[in-house]
Amino acid sequence: MNNIVEACASLLECCIFVRICNGYLGFKTEKLKWLKAIIVYIPLALVDVFLCQLEGFENISIFMLLLILLIYSFVFLSGKIWEKILVSVMPTLTALPINLIVMSVFSMLADNDRTEVMPGGTMRIPVLFFSKAIFFFACEIVIRIRRKQYRSLSGFQWILQLSCFLISFLIATLLWNISRDQPETSPLFLIIFLLIGTLNVLLYIIMSIMQRDNITREEYNLLKANISSQEKLAVEIRERYSEVKTLKHDMKHYLMAAAELISDEKPLEAKAYIESIVDEKINPSNVGVNTGSAVIDAVLNNKIALCNTKGIKMKCAIDTQFENINDIDISILLSNLLDNAIRGCDTSDPYIELIISRKKSLTFISVKNSISGSVLTDNPDLKTDKVDKSEHGYGIRSIRDIAKKYDGSVEFMEDNGKFIAEIWLKMAK
Repeated sequence: MNNIVEACASLLECCIFVRICNGYLGFKTEKLKWLKAIIVYIPLALVDVFLCQLEGFENISIFMLLLILLIYSFVFLSGKIWEKILVSVMPTLTALPINLIVMSVFSMLADNDRTEVMPGGTMRIPVLFFSKAIFFFACEIVIRIRRKQYRSLSGFQWILQLSCFLISFLIATLLWNISRDQPETSPLFLIIFLLIGTLNVLLYIIMSIMQRDNITREEYNLLKANISSQEKLAVEIRERYSEVKTLKHDMKHYLMAAAELISDEKPLEAKAYIESIVDEKINPSNVGVNTGSAVIDAVLNNKIALCNTKGIKMKCAIDTQFENINDIDISILLSNLLDNAIRGCDTSDPYIELIISRKKSLTFISVKNSISGSVLTDNPDLKTDKVDKSEHGYGIRSIRDIAKKYDGSVEFMEDNGKFIAEIWLKMAK
């Protein structure tokens, strides 16, 4: 009977292990998720039910449980590397202190008779019930906090939290082994176990605050980058407006000069003069694109003008208007895409191609630029190469965020000496 109770408790504990991994990280794909959970549950149950019961294999079984959860997290679950490591270690490291605290409490109730709370003891069933119940509710609280607000820790912060869990685990294990031989000091050990548990709770709260600060700082930097982009665009628009205003002012004198040549019966000279004005002052670069949005037109026309200034051949093919998509979002998106293309252009053969089209309910944007070497091989994450990392490097992040806002996708690739950025945006109804 005792063996059956212990086995049931171990099986329940394995269920909680799988539950916290799935709830905290989530599956990469929802397909066959129950089968994936069963696949990891079976080896966990075998190790926890059978191997843990063999004398001398307790520590080995713990490491095997950690290894199984770690492999499961990396194969089937989503999340960052540090998150997967932490969530694989967290169940075991959380369960042990809870078990120790519950056993210490019931041991005190039994006048420090530890045999009463060990397997076969009269208080073993309530010990198992309370320890598993507390463990389950602790895991559920962690999952609920995770679902309420997603935060991202840096690698250093994940290492810090994981190290504290490991240290707490080792301390609790050592103290439990010492307390076995010193029953008269069990109240003191209980206080120590409670302090260790409190320390881990406080650590989790501190990490949550750090997560919130991280995401706030990221949002601030992204917003600052977008504002900087808009300020740059405003300067370019003012410069272009000034050029147009100057051209308008000078055009009066050009026309008067042409009229005088015509009145002097010099039509050939007048024609040559007008052609020279057209070639020099009204060149093709000033004939911009027209998407139906003044904001988007300003972005595209200024980037076209910038390309002409830098000697970059730019081809535009736009056969759609941005219906039901915020002009500011599109202007930031196109500005970042074209700025990256201009910076990454091959100087020996600079070339940029912009394609914007509509495919059913989706808006397709493609930006291609010539490159001298593979960008994705040298920089697969497309991190900024500027010296001041705090002020730059948010262009790609901004592009991804805007695509996500419209349930779209972003893909970067290379083909035939060209770097290609493809964005799909779903147009809202």
